[in-house]
Amino acid sequence: LSAEQTAALARGERTVQLLASKDGRVTAAFGMVAIKGTRKAFIARLTSFAPSARSPELRSFGVFKTPATPVSVGTFTVSANDVSSLRKCRTGKCEFKLPAAEIARAKAILESGAAGPATLAGYAQRRAVAYVNAYRERGNAAMVVYDDYGKGGVRASDAFAALLAASSYLAQNAPTLRQYLQQYPRNRPAGASDIIYWSVEAMKGLHPTVTINQLVVFSPPNRPHMTVAVTKQLFADHYFEGMLDERIAVDRADAPTGGGFYLMVLRQYRFDNLPGGILDIRGRARSALHDRVDAELRRMQKQ
Repeated sequence: LSAEQTAALARGERTVQLLASKDGRVTAAFGMVAIKGTRKAFIARLTSFAPSARSPELRSFGVFKTPATPVSVGTFTVSANDVSSLRKCRTGKCEFKLPAAEIARAKAILESGAAGPATLAGYAQRRAVAYVNAYRERGNAAMVVYDDYGKGGVRASDAFAALLAASSYLAQNAPTLRQYLQQYPRNRPAGASDIIYWSVEAMKGLHPTVTINQLVVFSPPNRPHMTVAVTKQLFADHYFEGMLDERIAVDRADAPTGGGFYLMVLRQYRFDNLPGGILDIRGRARSALHDRVDAELRRMQKQ
C-alpha cells in the first residue's frame, strides 16, 4: 500500500485494486478496510449467512448438512434458458461447465418428454448431493472435470491448486490451513471449522452462475490477533474453472483496545475460454470483480 492508501485506511476509507497475474485466465483483486467491531462478530455473521450479510448478487443458496441430503438443494430449478442451452451442448462445446457424461445425461433427460426440465432439476439436486458427499470422503480426487471446451477436460482440483500456489499469504501466515485445503479431509487444523454450501449468483454483465463452495475459518494459534476465512470453489456451471477467496481479519494495532480490525479481501477467479472483442466478457468480469469487492467492503463496514 502507498502512504496515501495507508492514511486513507486510517480515516475509514476503502482501498481496492486489481492485481496483475502471470496467468492470463486469472483475474484477481485486493481490498482492505477498517471496521469498527470485533473479529468474533464478523466471523459469526460470515458463517451464519445472515440475510443482512448477503450480497445483492446472491439470488439463492443452501448449506449442505453432514451427510448432504436433497433437502439442502430443494429450491434448485432449471430455467427455460438453461434448457435451451443444454439441448445444444456437446462434449468440447457447451455453455455449461460439466463432465462429458453429465452433458450426455442432461440431453437425454431433456429429450425424454415434456417432464424433462423437472426431471433434470431433480437429477441435478441428487448429483449435487452425491458430489458433496464424495468430496467430503475423498477430497480433491472427487472434484469435477470440466469437458465444456476443447479436448481433454480441465480438472477443477488443478485450477484450484494453481490459484493456491499463486497466493503466498497462506503459506506465510497459515501454512496448516493451506495444507488442509490441499489435503482435505486430512490434516484438519485444531480449531478450524468448515461449511459447504451452494449458491446462485449473478455478477454484473454475466450469466447467473450456480456454484458449490467450501468455506473454512481458522485462527492460527501463533497469530492470536488474526482470523482467516477461505472460500474454495468446488464447482461452477459457468465461467469459472476455479475460485479462491481469502478474507483476513486482523485486530488493529493503531487503535485503542477493542477499536476494531482491518479486513482484507484477496479474491482470484480463473476463467475458462472467455471471448474478448465485441463481447469482452473478460473485461466485464474484471470490472465487475473490482466493483463487487468494493461494494462488499462497504457493506461489511456499514453493518
